[in-house]
Amino acid sequence: MRQVFGTLACGSVLLAGVGACSDDKTPATKGSGGTVAPGAAQGDPKVLLQEGIEQGQAGKSDEAKATFEKVVALQGDNKFAWFNLGYLAQSRDATDEAVAAYDKALQIDGSYRPALYNKAILLEEAEPDEAVALYRKIVGADEGASTAYLRLGLMLVKQNDRTGARKAFASAIDADPKLASAVPEDFRPQKAKR
Repeated sequence: MRQVFGTLACGSVLLAGVGACSDDKTPATKGSGGTVAPGAAQGDPKVLLQEGIEQGQAGKSDEAKATFEKVVALQGDNKFAWFNLGYLAQSRDATDEAVAAYDKALQIDGSYRPALYNKAILLEEAEPDEAVALYRKIVGADEGASTAYLRLGLMLVKQNDRTGARKAFASAIDADPKLASAVPEDFRPQKAKR
């Protein structure tokens, strides 16, 4: 089980396992039957984190938020709980709240890619230079971060950096050839055009 119940970084909701995300995992205690019993071990952040993930996957966003808030009350340096609070806020279009939660996760682990990526998405319109810097940080740490390369390329097109965009798109396609169709046609390599 990954530490996130959903991630915009992966382009999916309530799913995990896409390569553009982090491979970070957190141990979670399971109850009998494979799920955490509601209210189990109220003082154990790992159990509560798992409970929040399961609530989020079940579409119980308010309950998940309350559970992740319990985790950070017990363990303020839990980047996974802060990330999930950011994700929940981002899902509600509460941008400032989401950025604040992602910032808390990044204060704990400045290279935590899901938080970097989701924060970059939120900043694309209002703070494009910061979004570009965040995408560059992600791809600098992970050459296989295909969707980060793709979004970086799209941002660079907006900033009229065609050379940088072309390189970013080429790296996105190298990392995941299926992304070729998402690259603007005039930036696709010749072999990808049809």
